[in-house]
Amino acid sequence: MPEFIKAYIVILVLSTFAFHFAKKATAGILPSTQFNYLKNSWLVVTSFAFLTFNFWLFLAASCVFVAVRVKKTAQPLALYMALLTAVPPITAAIPGFGVMNYLMQVDYLVMLSAGLLLIVYFKLKSPQPSFGRINTDVFLLCYLLVNIGLNLIGTTMTDNIRQCAVIFLTTFLPYYIISRRVQDVDHLKAVFAGFMVACFPAAMIGLFEAGKSWLLYTSIQHALNQYWQYGGYLMRDGGLRASSSFGHSIAFGFTMVIALGFYLFVQSTIKNKFFKLAGFGIITLGLIAPLSRGPWVGAMVLVTIYLYLGRNGLSNLLKLAMGGILTLALVLMLPIGGKVMNLLPFVGKTDSQNVDYRQQLLDTSLIVVAKSPWFGNRNFKEAPEMKKMVQGEHIIDLVNIYVSVMLNSGYVGLFFYLGMFLTAIWAAYRAMKRIRTVHNELFQIGRSLISSILAVMFMIAAMSDTLIIPYLYYMLIALCVAYSQIVKKVLLLESLPTQPVPT
Repeated sequence: MPEFIKAYIVILVLSTFAFHFAKKATAGILPSTQFNYLKNSWLVVTSFAFLTFNFWLFLAASCVFVAVRVKKTAQPLALYMALLTAVPPITAAIPGFGVMNYLMQVDYLVMLSAGLLLIVYFKLKSPQPSFGRINTDVFLLCYLLVNIGLNLIGTTMTDNIRQCAVIFLTTFLPYYIISRRVQDVDHLKAVFAGFMVACFPAAMIGLFEAGKSWLLYTSIQHALNQYWQYGGYLMRDGGLRASSSFGHSIAFGFTMVIALGFYLFVQSTIKNKFFKLAGFGIITLGLIAPLSRGPWVGAMVLVTIYLYLGRNGLSNLLKLAMGGILTLALVLMLPIGGKVMNLLPFVGKTDSQNVDYRQQLLDTSLIVVAKSPWFGNRNFKEAPEMKKMVQGEHIIDLVNIYVSVMLNSGYVGLFFYLGMFLTAIWAAYRAMKRIRTVHNELFQIGRSLISSILAVMFMIAAMSDTLIIPYLYYMLIALCVAYSQIVKKVLLLESLPTQPVPT
């Protein structure tokens, strides 16, 4: 039996187990029929990936399938969230058929945008507020225009058109649809629950990979007959770094941090204590499995901010500190205590050279950017200083998204990039403070969103802008915008005078 068939069978078994807990976790948000709709969609797309035996056939079948499914659901963004992590984003170029070298690079995530979000885009009728009326819209648009303009200078018109199409599908469309289509509390909750449907099986699969030292999705390249630079085996201190369906352990851990942030709200809707704790356990184990230290620190940042934003914030932080000290003391008493400590960021010595490389990258990049500070230099890799940063793989690993933005578009690009995050966070924070005593459920959603996006801003300082990572942070920015608009509507309704009932 081929390895990819064995992997497919194991994934089906693990996902069945995970979906049982996901259904219990989201029962207070998703009706049973809607949960089954999302679950079955995940299973069908996963089956396409392993059983079509051709990359283009897989993309075509998946695109048609999601296009049909999205027309039959009242919660299209819940469907999008549930499918977001189902298949690794294996990339290939659409042939140019003799007219040009290739049309554009596509992957599973681009397909989701084209087959699902684009349909929602055309169905949106006069979305409010119109684009450009929100500060975050302006910063996003300026950031995209700066990059398009710089592409015009450094490449051909054909390539620039290609890049514009990619930017529209991968950046503008997810942000625009999520920020405008999520229009009430039920939509927000459905998006959170849809993400749980995606992340529970991902976490369970990652845990299995770490335990059995077998990456289940690596063989999908052979099933689809398509080579991919990601998806390989990575080790840390003798243990396999699980990657689940994400292609890399860092992207896996990054996603699990956001899942934790969303679950902090979702768990408040779970009545059964066992399933509430089981959900925490699944996500926590999914966070541990990649052995990725950046996401571990991100999770600590997330929980700290979440507790601080709640009632009795300082008291919550004191309890967290005491609990952390006790947990650390217990871990040190265990036989594996020394190994655990060695894996911890800032403390352990395992792969400490990675921290040194990131510091050198920042220092070197600041020197290079100083030569063209306003709009950066797309040929920064040719700078003598940057050539010293070439690693054994003969690449410069830009493991800091802020540095990458700064090198490619200068301080102007970095200003607009940061502006997207900060304006969205500020809008959400103001909304959360205003709704605090009016609508507890919206207040709790705000805590989850703000703590998640702040944790993301911390984590991307040690990550590359690849795979699912940009999709997820644009999703969070868009949700913060949508959340602030929903709060405005709720507060407006609360302020309207009650009309007397006619007798």
